[in-house]
Amino acid sequence: ALNIVIEFGVLAPLAVRAGIGSKMPESVTPGWVLVALGFAPMAEELVFRAGLRRAGYVLFIGPALIALLALPWRQATLIVIAAMLALSLATWLWVRKIVFRRSGARFAAGRRFISGYARVFWAYALAFALAHVANWDWSGPRGALVMLLVAPQFLGGIIAGYLRLRDGLRAAVLLHFASNAVAVALMAATT
Repeated sequence: ALNIVIEFGVLAPLAVRAGIGSKMPESVTPGWVLVALGFAPMAEELVFRAGLRRAGYVLFIGPALIALLALPWRQATLIVIAAMLALSLATWLWVRKIVFRRSGARFAAGRRFISGYARVFWAYALAFALAHVANWDWSGPRGALVMLLVAPQFLGGIIAGYLRLRDGLRAAVLLHFASNAVAVALMAATT
């Protein structure tokens, strides 16, 4: 809830004063509540944190799914989604076949993954925050300030990632749901 307090209590009023508009709905509608409390926590946690313990997901599948979030959802998007996932899977299978064929290569690859894991964790938390840039209208001259506006999501990504690793994916989804529920409640109270 801390990231919601920071976003709605501190950053959102500053954004309005700076001339940066929010793309969030003005009023709470049943469809938006369904997305905020049902779809978003599950989908975002599956994309950004479900595979944090698996090298293949983190290095191949996860980046493809994150890139898909940036695509506009049109008919051609489905073709791109299928192509990217197929390419990611094919690349992973090829790497696995080549690298893990040699004796001891699997353990060496595992050690390399573990030694660079902190960078992976921080990159996924940052990607989660950057995925929320779309919540703000940053086309104006002060658009660079939007990066400050997604700082709460970065903090939320760190906390959810920690919970995912410590307690499992269900804990991260529940935290995301609770955080979004607080945001919906604040929006409903102010409209």
